[in-house]
Amino acid sequence: MRIRITLLAIGCAIAWGLLLAISYQPQGSVTTPKSDRLVGQRAPADFLTARFG
Repeated sequence: MRIRITLLAIGCAIAWGLLLAISYQPQGSVTTPKSDRLVGQRAPADFLTARFG
């Protein structure tokens, strides 16, 4: 009985370790890609109506 409980405890510890390893996501610098806005010039009116209309 003691061996069964020990093996169960070890199995639970391994399962928790695997779940934590899978769910862990390192938090680095998050960069978002730029949208398709025009750079350096004014956006034409049809672009604005298609984008925000």
